[in-house]
Amino acid sequence: MIPPVLLNLRTLAELASHGMELDFERLHLSGVSPITDALAARVPFGNLGAETFVIHENGPKQRARGVIQARVRKNRPEADITFIAPALPYDADAVTIWYRLLAGATRGLGGLGCQRLYAAVPAENGAEEVFRQAGFVSFTREQIFFLAAPNARAAAHTNGIASGLTMRRMRKRDAWNVWRLYTAITPRPVQSAEARLTSDDAPKLDDWWENLGGTNYLLERDETLLGLVRISRGRLATWVRFHLTPQTAAVLDQIVQETIALIAQTRTRPIYVAARDYEGGIAAALAAVGFTPRLERSHMVKHTTVRVRETATWMKPVLETSKIPVIHTTQHAREK
Repeated sequence: MIPPVLLNLRTLAELASHGMELDFERLHLSGVSPITDALAARVPFGNLGAETFVIHENGPKQRARGVIQARVRKNRPEADITFIAPALPYDADAVTIWYRLLAGATRGLGGLGCQRLYAAVPAENGAEEVFRQAGFVSFTREQIFFLAAPNARAAAHTNGIASGLTMRRMRKRDAWNVWRLYTAITPRPVQSAEARLTSDDAPKLDDWWENLGGTNYLLERDETLLGLVRISRGRLATWVRFHLTPQTAAVLDQIVQETIALIAQTRTRPIYVAARDYEGGIAAALAAVGFTPRLERSHMVKHTTVRVRETATWMKPVLETSKIPVIHTTQHAREK
């Protein structure tokens, strides 16, 4: 395992053409490539690139066998695995190469201060099992839905969501309420895996919703927050996430249509919606306006540090004993 490679871009390009992209969102929004990520990682004052690690057969001067990339999250001791090569069907030794890549990335990123590594792995082609054998643990599954273009009825939806329910852009002062929304609708095992139960500080805007990027819209009724819709617009497509409370179940169709109408105001691009397994109620509303399932993936995490319990050493006070000097007298002195 060697540090990020810039001088060997030809080798990286050869491996990249036979790899597997794991940053599905960024790939379909902007069409990035592993080479541009490797170069962007060297740009100061930015968080656009990815750390790149390459393994060779018998030393750096030999033929490269695999490459892995990971993007460090902003203001968090965490990183996301974004690319790995070769793909499993391409090389007969791909499984062994993946084990070496994942182990080396864990060491390398741990040395950079990362405590947790995340990966969104496709659930069908055997990749999930390889990651599991490498120490990653699945904490939730996610379905990706796709819409090539919104239909005219959904795009022209202007009737509002429902009586008393409003949709507005998120402001800085909404941070605390958004944090409460996350803790209310997200299962505790998922919060624990995403390291949201260990923070003693008040939530900040660089927490989970800011690392995901995009523009956030709040759904409110009588000044009570009932949901958040995150819309990320890219050059090639639009990506949407719904974070909704059970109180919105009766108006899911209207929420989806209102979101599509909001997106259609600026541009007509393909739309992707990511829905986790504990957000399954949105699937029917998406199907009603033409969305189709595109991909199922598993969100996985691996800790680079392990919490160890050690017996505390206690200092016990000890009474010091001092010898009392003995005065010896002679017989002559006693007789006096």
